[in-house]
Amino acid sequence: MSVTSTIFGRTSDGREVRRFLIDADGVCKASLIELGASIQQLWVMDRDGMLRDVVLGYDTAAEYEDNAAFFGATLGRLISRMPDCVLHFEGHNYPLDHVNGMHMHGGVKGFSRVKWTGEATGDTQVTFTYISPDGEEGYPGEVTAKVIFTLDQTGLTIDYDWTADRRTVVNPSNHSYFNLSGHSSGSIADHTIQCPVTASFNQLTGQMGELAYGSDLNQEQQLGELFAKKAPSLEEMGGGLDHKFVLAELSPELKLSGVLYSPASGIEMRCVTTMPCVMIYSGNMVDGLRGKGGFVYQKHAGICFETMLFSSLQDMYGGVAVVEPGKHHNSRTQFLFSIR
Repeated sequence: MSVTSTIFGRTSDGREVRRFLIDADGVCKASLIELGASIQQLWVMDRDGMLRDVVLGYDTAAEYEDNAAFFGATLGRLISRMPDCVLHFEGHNYPLDHVNGMHMHGGVKGFSRVKWTGEATGDTQVTFTYISPDGEEGYPGEVTAKVIFTLDQTGLTIDYDWTADRRTVVNPSNHSYFNLSGHSSGSIADHTIQCPVTASFNQLTGQMGELAYGSDLNQEQQLGELFAKKAPSLEEMGGGLDHKFVLAELSPELKLSGVLYSPASGIEMRCVTTMPCVMIYSGNMVDGLRGKGGFVYQKHAGICFETMLFSSLQDMYGGVAVVEPGKHHNSRTQFLFSIR
């Protein structure tokens, strides 16, 4: 077990961007970079004993500074969209930075396109730190964000430890796109998915409810068959999943939020989390993005399991989303791998 550090590149203003490689005895490997505290590579052993890189990503620092698709990035301060680009919090309205009327995943840069400071904090662990000043992207309060990645032979654990100097709201997540056949294998249509979920939230209508296929997610089904359905709830989100789901189990302990399986590689991934909700996005808007090794990612090239605090914009300002001075937001998500 080891962590090595190299220079991945430089930011547009000349700062070095470091890359950390965690090697879990050759069974799993993870490449993490300071831009966006991003998962750049994640190598997992398939049924034939060969390592496959199962996350979409880029080869250069410049691409991660842009990263319109949020490949592998840490999201903050708040995951997801703010329709009116205003934070309505405790009687105040905070206009938020936006592009073309859209404030998504924390803003113009959010936490996903800034340079974090990384350091090896163990033989299997890397910690990234970013201090977001009061008023950044329009949000109140200074937030100190720490994201800790730990790799072992079972998979990758992400721990979030965020504090603030005044009452504010935080809701971090990770935006890795998984393709368990390998990042350059094409569509995930042959993958199967199963998620223990109940209600869902439609970002376009702003309504909670059960989707037409909602109960089906509790049973394993092929993604290609799901994409082929003509349900309005799928069509309006680009022909696939792009919805928040409330998990069936709402315990604050680790619990299952989704299972993904590739019959081509034999790799199964289980996403477990302490969070009550998960955003599942099947890359519906990915369209001709040039990625690692020059491979061009197309629609449905990967799928995200974005674990989160809350299920809808209506309830997002509950106590669980608020961080106060002297207190911590702590949460954990794990991506665990096995062979089926």
